[in-house]
Formats: sequence, C-alpha cells, structure tokens
Amino acid sequence: MSQPQNTDPLLQVARDLAPEIIAARDEIERGRRLPASLADRLRAEGLFQLWLPRALGGPELHPAEFLSIVEALATADGAVGWCATNAGVFSLLAGGLPERSAQEIFGNRGVVAGSVNPTGKADAIAGGFRVSGRWGYASGIDHADWILANCIIHEDGKPRRAASGAPDMRFTFLPRAAVEVLDTWHVSGLLGTGSHDFEVADVLVPEEFAIPAFAAVPRLPGTLYRMPPISLFCVALASVVLGIARAAVNALVTLAAAKTPMGSPVTLRDKPIAQLQMARAEALVRAARAHLIEAINTQWNEIAAGTPPALQTRASIRLATSFCAEACSGAVDLVHATAGGSAIQETLPIARCFRDIHAATQHIGLNAGGFELAGRVLFGLDPGTPRF
Repeated sequence: MSQPQNTDPLLQVARDLAPEIIAARDEIERGRRLPASLADRLRAEGLFQLWLPRALGGPELHPAEFLSIVEALATADGAVGWCATNAGVFSLLAGGLPERSAQEIFGNRGVVAGSVNPTGKADAIAGGFRVSGRWGYASGIDHADWILANCIIHEDGKPRRAASGAPDMRFTFLPRAAVEVLDTWHVSGLLGTGSHDFEVADVLVPEEFAIPAFAAVPRLPGTLYRMPPISLFCVALASVVLGIARAAVNALVTLAAAKTPMGSPVTLRDKPIAQLQMARAEALVRAARAHLIEAINTQWNEIAAGTPPALQTRASIRLATSFCAEACSGAVDLVHATAGGSAIQETLPIARCFRDIHAATQHIGLNAGGFELAGRVLFGLDPGTPRF
C-alpha cells in the first residue's frame, strides 16, 4: 500500500502539544534536557514509541506518518523532535526481540535511549554477556528507562567475527540504573536533547536482552519490520530537520510582517530581496519533503508487495535523506540571512533553529556521505558498504 492520508490521532496530539512545547523552549535549553513534566507528557501520549509493534500495544506507524508526527514536534522545538525520533527508532527494535523481553523493556510506555556506535565490549558467557564500555550521544538518556549499548562480542578474550568476517556486534539492553551518565553535552545546537555519554562496567545482560546489531531477523510479519533499518533510521533523522526548517520559515513570516529594516520605508516582507529569499527557502523545504515521501513510498510498496528493496531503492532513501539535510540547512541559512540582525536575538526562534539545524546535519546519518553512496549506485557501482 502507498502512503495513507495521515489521520493518525498521534499527529493531532503532537500539534496540540505545540503551545506547551514552545512555552518550555527556554527551560529545555537551560536544562540541556527535556523538563520532566514534558517528557512525562510525551511518554504518556505514546510519542516515544512511534514504531512499537501493534502486538505490543504500539502504533506501528507507516514511515510517512512517523515523519509527519516528528516534523510537527520538531517545528515546535528541535530537541523535542530529536528525542522523539531517537526513542521511536529504538522502539522499532522491539520487532526483533523475544516477546517477553520486548514487553519488559517497552511495556508501560518504556523509553529507550543509547548508542548504536559499537564502542563497548560484551564478553560471551553462559546465558548472556558481560558488558563494559563507554558510549556517546545518548539523546534523551535523562528520561529513559532502558539503555541500548552496541557492543563487539568477545570470546576467550578476543573479538568474535560474524560469518561475513565483520565484527560480531550486539545491541544490548540495560536498565537505566545499571549505567553511569556523564555530563558531556556542552554544545552549540540541540542543547535540550541531553545527549550525554554513558558508561558501564561488567554488567550482566541476559541473552534475551541482546540482538544482532543491524542484522536482527524480525519476529513480526509487518512491512515496517522488513524495511532496512538504516533506511528507517535516516528517514527518522530527516524528519527532524524538516520540522526545524519549517519552524525557521514560519518565524521569518512573522518577523517580516513586523520588522521595518533600518533606513527602509517598508516592512521586511515588502522588500523584493526578502520575497525572493522567502520563496527560495519555502521551495527547498517543500522539495526536500516531497522527495523524501516519494522515496519512502517506493521502498514501502516494494516490500509490501513481497519484493526485497532493490539496491537503487535503498540508495534513493539515502539520496533523499542527504538532500533533505542539505536543502533544509540551506533554507534555514536563507532565513537567517534575510532576518538581518534580528536573527541573532535569543528572544526569537531563528537563532535556535540555526544552531539546531547545523547540529542535526552533522549526524552521520544525514551528512554528505549519503550522496556519495547514492552516486556510486547511480553509476552502477557497489554501494561500498553492506549497511545502507
């Protein structure tokens, strides 16, 4: 099936929450985390579990529905959208976990934060693993219940290899109380995500709380769980930058109606250069969104029809998400330049959008590497990586 008309009640919930999120923006930035009351509200509304299976009481959303909801949250505040998208991606992993452990982790609106970067070690023991290591960029860790830590499996003191020859990696799930959070998130953008480092030392993880990283075989039949995880991960990240860019464009509309630039006889919106830049910014955001939706639907339809996604289809997702990052960043830059000196005022949202978009697009899932990968496939070459 193609993209449904998005009438999911969660989208309306996200839109209804916008005034509350906007009112909390300054608190979000000062605290470098989501306020507990706001995080609790997002949890209670199910906005941290957008890809949780229906079998576990989740919405199991079509990726285009996921995009619209995260986009709405990120339009209100980039950090809120980022936390929702990360938790939503981790809820997807419930489709690869044994049912009992999935229920323990995600039941009662459980929230997962963590890192997919394999900077930890898991020593294989009878019935599970002993996990140690340090990981970075654990967005939303302050309001999480469980922590995902990607580890390279060690056996007899040596790294274990998968059948492909690559390191054998596992996503391990640990209770929040088992990890130490390190206050490392001192950054220029997406301050409110609280993306701190964390570390653990010799924590026992039962085998049923670990799944192969990037390669878990889904136990559920839905189309969502047969989509390439990297495709979904990049789509989720791109959803945030769409929201941030939309917030910036909206802010310029408001500013331009009220501001009369120094020495000008007319308001900013009446100046031809502002009209030109506004139209260019709007076109970039619309083009990015349309391109991404098209790529999502193409991949979804292939999989729903029982066909594994073609190489070109998977590359198209990476092309669309990298273009989305570039186009939305460009749109925010246009807004920032057009707003003049007003753009640096912390009382206006443009400064925050500028910082947030340039933080978000530094992520490996959105950077220019996606263009290179897509270009290789367009030239008929191997993509250069097994995970895309």
